[in-house]
Amino acid sequence: MTRNEILTLTIAIIAVIVSVATPFAQRKYEEWKARISFKLYIKKYLGVLFNIMTYDKMEYHVPSIKDNPEKINLTLPEYIKRLEKDFKEHQNTVQYRVAFAILFNIQNFFSVVNRSRLEINRINVDALYEHTLAYGSNLSKKNLHKIYGLFLLMEHYNSITTFHDRFDGLKSIKRIKKDGAIVGFELDKNILKDQQMVAEDMKHLCNNELSIDEVIKVNKLLIQETKDFFEFDKLKKN
Repeated sequence: MTRNEILTLTIAIIAVIVSVATPFAQRKYEEWKARISFKLYIKKYLGVLFNIMTYDKMEYHVPSIKDNPEKINLTLPEYIKRLEKDFKEHQNTVQYRVAFAILFNIQNFFSVVNRSRLEINRINVDALYEHTLAYGSNLSKKNLHKIYGLFLLMEHYNSITTFHDRFDGLKSIKRIKKDGAIVGFELDKNILKDQQMVAEDMKHLCNNELSIDEVIKVNKLLIQETKDFFEFDKLKKN
């Protein structure tokens, strides 16, 4: 076989390989693009919830007998960690100012829970289920399992936090609501004169400690699942 014949044969073989490989590569590229596009679509819907769970900060009153106790801004994971510690330490306190701080922190925590619940309602998990069934075929089993797990947890979050919110009736720090959202708090006008009111509210917290624990647990789970879905550790490095 001459050199020209060998060259011609080589070119022909390469042409055949390219003709076979190109559609395969194109298909794989389209599948990759579809996976990325769908994940971005889901992340767009969950973006606000992700910010609530990880980045947004809320005011925390450090329990103290001082006239002007320290106030710090914490993310939800930081807030929960501090709330668990302080409630365990001070749940039987007889100090009026300390008890008031605990009550405020509990009510403020549930205001964020209320915001998260409303955001989940706005997201419409049922619609996301339908979109995932229709357009998520290019996702890996691992990604589909992660997405469906997150959707299921969001549904459970709303039912669990609604059932275990036993603190709407606190007398010392009342919730101000508008269209179902907690938009602020109102102190009872007799709170400085009637410290027994604060003591009764603290007793109510202690009697419903299990409900506080359940709401904290489901928030921890949702924080972790949203962090995993958004690859939070990678985001922090960038």
